[in-house]
Amino acid sequence: MKLRLYFFLFLICNIYQAGHAQGIGTTFRVGLNSSRILGPSEKAADGSDLESFTTYTGFHVAGGVVFKLLDHYGFKAEIMYTQKGSRYTYEGPSTYIFTTTRSDNYATAVGTRIVSTRITNSYIEIPVTGYMKYGKFELNAGVSIGFLAGTGAVGDLVFSGLSGINNEPVEINSLINHNYRRDGLEFTQSILNFQEEFYKEITVDGEQVILLTEETGYAQWTDSSTFGRVYGKSDLTLEEKPYRGLDFALNAGLSYYLSPGLFFGFTASYGLRDVTNPYFEYSYSESEGLNRVERSDNDRNFVLMGSVGFSF
Repeated sequence: MKLRLYFFLFLICNIYQAGHAQGIGTTFRVGLNSSRILGPSEKAADGSDLESFTTYTGFHVAGGVVFKLLDHYGFKAEIMYTQKGSRYTYEGPSTYIFTTTRSDNYATAVGTRIVSTRITNSYIEIPVTGYMKYGKFELNAGVSIGFLAGTGAVGDLVFSGLSGINNEPVEINSLINHNYRRDGLEFTQSILNFQEEFYKEITVDGEQVILLTEETGYAQWTDSSTFGRVYGKSDLTLEEKPYRGLDFALNAGLSYYLSPGLFFGFTASYGLRDVTNPYFEYSYSESEGLNRVERSDNDRNFVLMGSVGFSF
């Protein structure tokens, strides 16, 4: 991630130098993001929400060129590194399917699941916006294309319930540390080679179940064929990721110039594409034996950005 950021800053410096060499204006801005994922919530039987997406704070840094068509009109083309995401919670009834066992059999438990995570998706974006100046104010609007540079989630998972056959108590308390680009499928034998503090074993209906104390991105599945059997999707490979690699957005903003070059501004960005991969969308609260119930939500990024920058 540091190498990507250094490369990005190198690009901004070169754009700045090229802008002055060509007689084209340059712009640079940095600031904070307040973002969330907009999408439907899973519902309980009484219609109440079982899950929620709330705001997450990230940052952005951008640099680019300004094409001044007239004194008060023109457009900008930028390269921007930006963090988007959401705080996600689920609390409600759930079936837990255990796939990592010493016998390669399955075990299940029914109870209450509580998930609390912070989702962070980092993008390299190219915003192109038109602007109009009126005194010290500047209005701008345009579109952007974003390429996913990093994706993950951190948080906690708590599950409390009874095993599916013998009604034995089952308690799970794990940290969540997902890196969807780096993590791979977890195999039983490879987990048993970890140091003891990284996993634990519990017995569920006579099966020795292996759980990571810090759950990785694909810890629920031992291999791709397991994913196909459990989730009813035989064509999944790890080339599929929970969040799509490409996003598009509409942007609109307002800036105020403290001086001819220095400004602060606010921008709203609304995603035009479902950012979640339907391969990974399933219900926490419903299941059909070992098969989870699919969901196909339309989840979009929404970001409010506050920036400080300069433009010459």
